[in-house]
Amino acid sequence: MSKLGAKGSRGRGAKGRACDGLHSRSFLPSVPLPLGPPAPRLLCPSAPLPLCPSAPLPLAFRLWGVAVLALFLMMPPFSLASDSGQGRWAILISGISGDPELQEEFLKWIRDLHAALAGPMQFDRGHVFVLFDDPSKDPGLISYKSTRENLEKVCREIASRVGKDDLVFVFIAGHGNFDAKTYKLNLPGPDPTAEELASILYSIPAARFVVANMTTCSGASVPALSQKGKIVVSATKSGMEKNQTQMGRFFVEAFKNGNADSDKNGRVSVLEAFNYAAHKVEEYYSTQGLLKTEHPVLDDDGDGKGQSDPGPENGEGFLARTTYLDTGVPAWARGKGTPEEEALLAEMQTVERQIEALKYARSEMPEAEYEKKLEGLLVRLATINAKLRKNK
Repeated sequence: MSKLGAKGSRGRGAKGRACDGLHSRSFLPSVPLPLGPPAPRLLCPSAPLPLCPSAPLPLAFRLWGVAVLALFLMMPPFSLASDSGQGRWAILISGISGDPELQEEFLKWIRDLHAALAGPMQFDRGHVFVLFDDPSKDPGLISYKSTRENLEKVCREIASRVGKDDLVFVFIAGHGNFDAKTYKLNLPGPDPTAEELASILYSIPAARFVVANMTTCSGASVPALSQKGKIVVSATKSGMEKNQTQMGRFFVEAFKNGNADSDKNGRVSVLEAFNYAAHKVEEYYSTQGLLKTEHPVLDDDGDGKGQSDPGPENGEGFLARTTYLDTGVPAWARGKGTPEEEALLAEMQTVERQIEALKYARSEMPEAEYEKKLEGLLVRLATINAKLRKNK
C-alpha cells in the first residue's frame, strides 16, 4: 500500500489532512478561512425537550413513538448484572497515523479513553483491546498492531467469550478515504471497506453495539455500519469531509470528567457524549476562526442516515439516550451495592427509560396528558434519587 504524503501547512489544532482517493493516503493542507461572528446555536446540546406543545410530527414518527412508549412502559426492571464489567467489551483501534505528531495525538485519545473505561467506568481490563499502528509506542497498553488481520483476530476472541446481551464499544481513530463510492479505513496492510468493517465487527454475536468512527470521511461508513440495535457515531456527515477531524478528542473528553452529564444523573449516555463533543467541535472552529470542515452525526434507528441533532422529530437518539458505557451505577452511588440500593438503581433506570419513551411519543397525546404523565414519572424519579442519596 502507498504511504501517507508529506505534511502540509495547517492551522493550530486543525491538522489539515484530507483523504484523497481510494488508493491514496496523501493528506492535503486545510486553508483557515476567516469567519464572521458565529451564528448562535438554536438549541444547547444538553437542553431538555421543551414542555410547550410541539409541531405535529410525520405519521411514521408518531406511530414509532407510540410503539416505543408501549414497549418501554411494559419492560421489566433493568438488571444491573447485564451492565457489569463482565458484560462490556471495547475495541480501541487507530490506523495509519501519517506523521509523528498525529500519531501522538491519536495515541493520547486511545490512552485517555482506555483510562476512562478501565477506571471510572469499571470495564474489565481483559475486555478492552487496543490496536495501534506502532505497538512499540506503548507495549503495556497496545494489544496488537492495527492490521485487518489482527482486528479480525480480536473480534473472533470476543465472539468466543461474549454474552448475547453484552455491550461492545468500538472506537476508531486515524484516517479513512472515500472515492465517491466506497469508504475505506486506512490500516497497515489491506484496508477494509465500510461493508467489510461492519462484517468483521458484527461477527461478534452481541445484542448491543456502539461504534464511534472518528476518522476523516467517516460519514460514508454510516450506511454500512447502521443496523437495528446499533448506535453509530461519525465525525463527519459524509465521505466528502476529508480534513482531519476534532470530534475524536472531544468524544473521549466527554467520558473523562462528567462534563457531558447534562441531566446530572451521575452517568454519561452515548447521546450526551455525542452532544457534548458536537458542541465542542462547533466551539473549536468558531474560536479558531476556521471554516467548519466536519459535521458529526449519529444514527441509532438503523435507517443508515445520521442526524446532527438527534431527537423525536427525526427518530434518532432514543437508543443512544438510554445507552451507557458504565456499570449502570451513578458515579456518586458506586461502591455501595446493598440489595435495597441495587433495587432502587434498577428502578431508577427503568423510570429514566420510561421518561425518554414518553418524550418520543409526546406528539400522539394531548399536552395535558403528556405533562401529567411526565410529572408522575419525574416525581417517582426524584423519590428514588432522594432514597439513594440518603444512603450515600
